[in-house]
Amino acid sequence: MGWLELSATLERRQQEFDSRIALILRTAEQRQVAIHCRTGCGHCCTMAVNCSFPEAVRIAHVLTAGQRQNLERALPLLIRISREAQDLKDFLRRFRRELGCPFLDSEQRCTIYPVRPFSCRALLSTRPGAWCGVDFSELHPLERQAFLSSLDRELVNFPTHYLALPQEIGQELEVTTQLDMRDACGVSLSGSMIYQIWLELEHGLSEQLVNNSVGARDLLVREQQEHPYLLQLAP
Repeated sequence: MGWLELSATLERRQQEFDSRIALILRTAEQRQVAIHCRTGCGHCCTMAVNCSFPEAVRIAHVLTAGQRQNLERALPLLIRISREAQDLKDFLRRFRRELGCPFLDSEQRCTIYPVRPFSCRALLSTRPGAWCGVDFSELHPLERQAFLSSLDRELVNFPTHYLALPQEIGQELEVTTQLDMRDACGVSLSGSMIYQIWLELEHGLSEQLVNNSVGARDLLVREQQEHPYLLQLAP
């Protein structure tokens, strides 16, 4: 499988996933389950987004000059947060507070919406958007317990308030995409959406990997060692 075929397969999977999400939303409406996601909300977009490398490549290849500039402005802060974080939880917390997604516009709308990764497509909130921006470690224990007690554990990905089924489907499709990459390139790469997009733009990594470039693999090993919160490389 070459990279063009891999990319086409990913695009088809994302379209099929969107069709399944539309069906899930209709079912939720019929069961009177409120889904609060709206254009311009942007609260969940403060979270660090992880994805497979093919998803990042698809985004990289459609970015405008302005979007690339936003990415380049975000990159130094992302690297600093990654290096200074005491652990993964600290990295994720600092990412939300200090960075967020560089692809939101001034009205908190996603500017890469058609090519956003599965991890974004799969988030469907059963609570008002403000809850998507809450740092639960800062909530009073009683408030946190009240929130958790209000969740339907058969419906959501507990202890979050996001529907479980879309996340299960999205994770399965992301893993399948990673396996496709391994078959095509001999390695599987995932991690920070922002950082992987930069790697593709800076190094043309997808073509190097599909051509079995030893230099590209050595680069990834070094990058993973230097930025363990940003990249996960598997044979």
